[in-house]
Amino acid sequence: MPNIEELLRRIQGDRLRQLVTAGLEREVLTVALAESLADVDEAPAGALVLLTRVASAQSSTYRFDVAIRRGAERGIAGLVLTDPYGEALSSSARAVADRARVGLLAADEEVDLAELASSLGGLLRGDAAAALEAATSGLRALDRARGKGLGVSGTVAVAGQVLPGAALGEPAAGLRAEPVEVDGVREAWFVAPEGDAVDALLLRAAAADVAAAMGRIRREEDAPVRSRSELLTELLATEPGRDGGLLRRARALGLAVDAWHTVTFLGFAEGEAPESADPIHAEELRRALERVSLSTARAVSGTWHVARSEGAVVLLRTSDTEPGPQEAPALTAAAAVLVALEERFAGIRPRAGVGRVHLGPGGLRASAGEARAALAAAHPGEPPGVFDASGLHGMLAEWYATDSARRSVSSLLEPLEQLGGRRADEAIRTLQIFLDEQGSVTRAARRLHLHRNAVAYRIGRIKETLEVDPNDPEARLALQLACRARLLV
Repeated sequence: MPNIEELLRRIQGDRLRQLVTAGLEREVLTVALAESLADVDEAPAGALVLLTRVASAQSSTYRFDVAIRRGAERGIAGLVLTDPYGEALSSSARAVADRARVGLLAADEEVDLAELASSLGGLLRGDAAAALEAATSGLRALDRARGKGLGVSGTVAVAGQVLPGAALGEPAAGLRAEPVEVDGVREAWFVAPEGDAVDALLLRAAAADVAAAMGRIRREEDAPVRSRSELLTELLATEPGRDGGLLRRARALGLAVDAWHTVTFLGFAEGEAPESADPIHAEELRRALERVSLSTARAVSGTWHVARSEGAVVLLRTSDTEPGPQEAPALTAAAAVLVALEERFAGIRPRAGVGRVHLGPGGLRASAGEARAALAAAHPGEPPGVFDASGLHGMLAEWYATDSARRSVSSLLEPLEQLGGRRADEAIRTLQIFLDEQGSVTRAARRLHLHRNAVAYRIGRIKETLEVDPNDPEARLALQLACRARLLV
């Protein structure tokens, strides 16, 4: 049979509340009604005795203390006063109840005692109607709290009243656990002692309310972060010389664009990038990836910001003083971010590329280009890739960081860039591999894992689109360098 604490959990809201902490463990076998304090002497053992308004009016007298003692001798579980008399309960009555371990409760004055007795009786019998009423009552209490817009702690406190023992914690034996998910990512667990189906229902609803409270706070905190993120994303995608307005806005937002920068690119295996999911889930996933990446990097050291670049998450570390030629802080942070992403996102296989330290807006772009090149050589499950300043990648990155080189590349590839997004990347990569293979469609198809007819069709369309002749040796070399610099692969 349930005890008083379990019944309180079932009869939620303001209908029934405890007045003393003692006696909640008392098992309730039946429900009795007492129209006077003398009727308490007739109550059976294990009874929860409901006092009418007339009987409750004597709660401030010595007779009530005597009724508690006699009830304890008979083995009753507890007494339920009708408000407002519960508010005026004497300290001596509380002390007697505590010593006798008799539960003292108060019913709202608007409650019909007959209906309350029926509800309690149903709970004692364990019938479906009583369970439904208990669930409805608990959900109603959560609804009232939700309407108040409480924070996380307030929501947890209300949930603890609806479901005693419920709290933020970790799954363990004897506990039922529900995930607290914000933007599709588990941020915590909400746990409560094992119970019946009603407990499971209320725990799930409470976990959803805690998640909603976390989400509200997260959105408020993320607003300035998103503003900086959007500005940095735009700045990285804007050609030098056309970014004056963006730089002024960045400085106004407190972004140290004139400081020293180290950029980290975070990429994902094909098919795992947020763009591959449906639009709503894609945005939720991307924001979650950015949030976890940024918070993890900040926990390591330094000042960090986040931006976007096509399918990659971009992390920017800034420093007012030159940190030296080593990228150790950024590498340490990148390694920590990879671990955090693997732990938090099932099925995600992240990889990272880290650029070198550079100064000012131009240095920001240079480090971003190096990070993109390092990312191309990185693999899931391995440490972050580091930009190699030697060899072709290094020379291309250094060359492409200059304004004149970027203008030349932009001019050469503009017809393909106008295809937009992935179509542009696909066309440029196809052209680059075709040129690398000295115009061999067969070898290019092998590297692209496509049928040679598909590659031949692509190359034909590309030649029609370009305003230069790839058969001209100088144009061919310029296009080859432009494609490699543009893709940095």
